[in-house]
Amino acid sequence: MRPTNKRILDAAMQLLVKKGYRATTTKEIAEKANVSEATIFRNFKNKQGLVEALLSQHSSNRGSILEQTEGDLYKDLLHIGTCLLEELEHRKDIIKISFREPAMFQDVINHVTEYPQSMKQLLVDYLKTMGEKGVIQTGNEAEHADVFMSIIFGYFIHRLHLGDRVISMPQEKMLEHSTALFVKGISAD
Repeated sequence: MRPTNKRILDAAMQLLVKKGYRATTTKEIAEKANVSEATIFRNFKNKQGLVEALLSQHSSNRGSILEQTEGDLYKDLLHIGTCLLEELEHRKDIIKISFREPAMFQDVINHVTEYPQSMKQLLVDYLKTMGEKGVIQTGNEAEHADVFMSIIFGYFIHRLHLGDRVISMPQEKMLEHSTALFVKGISAD
């Protein structure tokens, strides 16, 4: 990516998170990025083009996550949870924008939910495999995945909005503790 476009996208992200889509103007973005407004229009066409470019920066590859599992339920879920939280953290500004003006950003909402939906399916598939091996109870894999995802999302959203004011447990410790509790609840033995 050209340095000018990176500056424009960084400025757009900062302003969109701070002020929202409606309140942010291309003129403000241009000023913050130290470019002319014409440069924005030439490179991105309009403000919506900027949002689309921001979304395209946030794509991920979930396929390698399962390749790194070992067959140990606790370690694997800890790994999956860690990857999910890291990806959410990577996307936090886009997520903030989607929360700020959800009615305006169906494309952003779709983009934001695409990764978690694919992670949920990955988790369901993983849990089915573990059920077939007799490691966990079978038949409720989608519900188990929903609960596990809710734990991760709850922590992330809480931290996004409230910092550590209520839940002060560090991320690594929270993942270890909640994963251990979750594994106890779904284990076959």
